Amino acid sequence: MERKKIVKFARLAALLLFAAILAGCTATPDTTIQTNEGDIDDPIFPVRGTPTPEPGQESPTPTTGFVINLPSGSPGIDPSPSPGGWGSIISSNQPFLTPTASIWGGMITVTPTPGAVTPSPTPMVLKLGAKGPAVRDLQRRLKDLKYNIGSVDGDFGKSTEAAVKAFQARNNLYVDGIAGTATLNKLNSSSALPPKPTAKPTPRPTATPVIKADVYLRNGSTGSDVRRMQQRLIDLGYLMGQPNGRFDDMTEAAVYAFQDRNTSYSDGVAGQETLKKLYSSSARSTSSSVGIIGTSIQRGLKNSSAVRRIQGKLKDLGYYTGSVDGDFGASTEAAVKAFQSANNLSPDGRVGSSTYQALFSSKANKAGSTGTNQQGGAPTRIPNYVNVTPNPAGGYVTLREGNSGPLVRKLQQALKDQGYYTGTVDGFFGFGTTQAVKDFQRRKGLVQDGLAGQGTQRILFQGDFPSGS
Repeated sequence: MERKKIVKFARLAALLLFAAILAGCTATPDTTIQTNEGDIDDPIFPVRGTPTPEPGQESPTPTTGFVINLPSGSPGIDPSPSPGGWGSIISSNQPFLTPTASIWGGMITVTPTPGAVTPSPTPMVLKLGAKGPAVRDLQRRLKDLKYNIGSVDGDFGKSTEAAVKAFQARNNLYVDGIAGTATLNKLNSSSALPPKPTAKPTPRPTATPVIKADVYLRNGSTGSDVRRMQQRLIDLGYLMGQPNGRFDDMTEAAVYAFQDRNTSYSDGVAGQETLKKLYSSSARSTSSSVGIIGTSIQRGLKNSSAVRRIQGKLKDLGYYTGSVDGDFGASTEAAVKAFQSANNLSPDGRVGSSTYQALFSSKANKAGSTGTNQQGGAPTRIPNYVNVTPNPAGGYVTLREGNSGPLVRKLQQALKDQGYYTGTVDGFFGFGTTQAVKDFQRRKGLVQDGLAGQGTQRILFQGDFPSGS
């Protein structure tokens, strides 16, 4: 029992000794002031950063910064580390502290020196409305990757914004149509993905209607059969617009175009054989329509392939200078009006059957014309005509400008009977006959070269193929 008491007493003594040592490390600084009156204990409470100066000294400027408490009378900070001293704790080797310090009544204040700030560059952002070389580079890169941006013109328009969105969606980026740092970095990297290839959908076959053997749909026909046929021609791409049930010149041109691509004959008449092929699953489609029926393409239509085709043709003729983006806006409308004025059409800014037909005809006037055909004016008479005789073996002989003879006279008479030729039936194949042949070829969906070859004459004279087939 006595041994346990001795151990407890030793532990208590050690604890008191340790507390006394700790108390000695935080001694209160001597703040007694000596005066002429004698020794007067006047406690001065030290204020952090605002010490009381000794007599005859300037009042120091308060400082701010890190504050470290030290025992009174501790030595000043040595900028170089010294083993066992306070200088080994704070020195000039510590980059975040200044190597100078001050001692005020047992307190040290150290002010950190801020490092130099390097300005970061402003990231490039390209968005709707931006213009310049950077936009042009963006458009060129998107075009190289096969994104549809219209023309590379340095103008960040709707088509460019749509292309940026498509690129962002394809490359797992945030889709906002704005080309920021992430989008531009990805766009100019080797891992940038092009659009997914889209297979052109094959028009679905329609249920073949009951086709009577004695039904022939031709120019002037009307009714539900014509409407159904027009809808199928629209589905296959030969026409644009809405079916109206009236077999007009534009519908006839579409039937010619379909027959040229799907049958061994072409007469512009939809008979039993033509209709069977038209409604079959093997009917071939086209990407080039011959015209518009039942409606007009006008301002407000967006992202339309038909508008792109119109814009491209207006641009070729010099009426349109904007982007071929499929958006029918104010500039496209103004271009259409200018074309209509130059081609003797009512300038309403809408593309209907008449305007579309004139726009894609060989006689379309270019920008700057006065309203007469570019090939107008009095034709120069050909000085020496070459007489052409019939083929002894039968068949059609190709006729061209500069030919003459009975074959030319027969050609002129047939063109005049059908309303294409207004000149004199004189047997001389001149400028007027060439224009009549081109008009006939355009109406029938043929190549408009002005040559009366076998195909052109066969259709003109109703050759040896089933009528109305």
